Amino acid sequence: MYYLVIGAIFLIFLYLRFKKTYWEERGIPGPKPWPIIGNIGANFIGQKTLGEVFFDIYRKYEGYPFVGLFRAKSPCLLVRDPELVQRILVKDFKFFRNNEMYVDRNVDILLGFNPFVLRDQEWKDTRQMLTPGFTSGRLKGLFPIITSITQEFVRFIEHHPNAHTEGIETRLLTKRFTSDNVAKAAFGIDGKAFESYDNMSDFMQMANSFFTPGTIQAILLQIVQIFPASVKYFPIKLVPTKLENQIVSIIVDVKRHRTNNDAVHKDYLQFLLELNKEKKFSDKEITAHASTFFFDGYFTSSLVLSYILLCLAQNPEYQERVREEIRKVEENNNGEITYEGLQEMELVNACFFESLRMYPVLEMLTKVCTEPYEYTCEDPDFKKMTVSFKPNDVVILPYGMFGKDPKYFKDPEKFYPERMMDKDGTTNRVFFPFGLGPRVCIGQRLGIMQVKIGLVHVIKNFEVTISPKLQQPIKMHPFNFMNEVKGGVWLRYKKIKN
Repeated sequence: MYYLVIGAIFLIFLYLRFKKTYWEERGIPGPKPWPIIGNIGANFIGQKTLGEVFFDIYRKYEGYPFVGLFRAKSPCLLVRDPELVQRILVKDFKFFRNNEMYVDRNVDILLGFNPFVLRDQEWKDTRQMLTPGFTSGRLKGLFPIITSITQEFVRFIEHHPNAHTEGIETRLLTKRFTSDNVAKAAFGIDGKAFESYDNMSDFMQMANSFFTPGTIQAILLQIVQIFPASVKYFPIKLVPTKLENQIVSIIVDVKRHRTNNDAVHKDYLQFLLELNKEKKFSDKEITAHASTFFFDGYFTSSLVLSYILLCLAQNPEYQERVREEIRKVEENNNGEITYEGLQEMELVNACFFESLRMYPVLEMLTKVCTEPYEYTCEDPDFKKMTVSFKPNDVVILPYGMFGKDPKYFKDPEKFYPERMMDKDGTTNRVFFPFGLGPRVCIGQRLGIMQVKIGLVHVIKNFEVTISPKLQQPIKMHPFNFMNEVKGGVWLRYKKIKN
């Protein structure tokens, strides 16, 4: 009996391993999946990130416009042809208008209103409603708020006891900066992130509970990324109830104070309160919309800032050139760093985007086909192939993988910001860290602004170098939704004497 069971299991294994896959039946090339784990075994065992696993497949199928693969048992099409990526995001957007990630609003109300997870007409209506909150005028209103926080940021580094010895773990450092920005610019409160060198403020602890690698929430985000359908069948709550209640409490208190005192501020919450006069949101709906600013502005921006500082520490010649550009722009603006002056810093801008190419926050974006669609690759650089998409087919757009491909970026492992000063726009064909088309990131200009303000003030005041505590070669945490450096980003900061 024992041998019969073992034999049956073995035969089932062979059947699953060698039967024609979903993609083979449609004539699409791709690696043979293993039962249960599909093509992502190296991620399952913690050997590689999901992005690294897919990039291995991306490189293996050089010359093919697309590759069929499996996340566990879920079939996905990895798109290697930039033209098809452009069509999916822009020209033929209506056929792929929804992102794959799904959140059940009855379980997760704070994430359930985020434009990233909304679909169809609801996404369109919400985006149209929230877009006025990110106009140039509103960004200018936030500029002095963020600048004042940056001054605290600089003082914190200057007086940090380990800044020039063993260094500072810069992921935690930049989280302090962006958590205070979000507290003040989104909610109109003091985040108190710079009050202690050893402890995190209550607001920062609240934010950190959702995003830190290794936490239950970070693991759940990874599970949802691999098994997106799980959210539809199981009540997976990505935002902890405690965090949800804390944010709702903050919003209700601030809203009550402003209503009772006729107080008007220039933050994002004020925009929502003005919008509320027409829309009549519930407290949880206002909190959910404010949380979009919270989730996007805190973690992503802090990650990007830490990577730019890492790149400039690794490339001191560019760090000095950036410092010189800052000095020149300051001289032309009465010795100040202004909103307009920030836009004049071409090298700062190039370093921003080059660091995103080298260290992308996300390696890929997954989209869902919403209507039948057919595409034939005509690019002579690829094999001529046709793919027919069915509704609910999932496509993977390799944002970060294009950035590492020497076909598009010569010496991709080299930090070379000048390549981002591309005047003819060819780089934009394969490099778009904030997305493209109708679903381009709604808060990208705010994110770019707060990162640049922080970067400019740090580089102006400190020489940034690599700490011996930085683990090299740099490796990413395998079980995290976004790319996080294992062991932290350890950098030294030496005050520059004026």
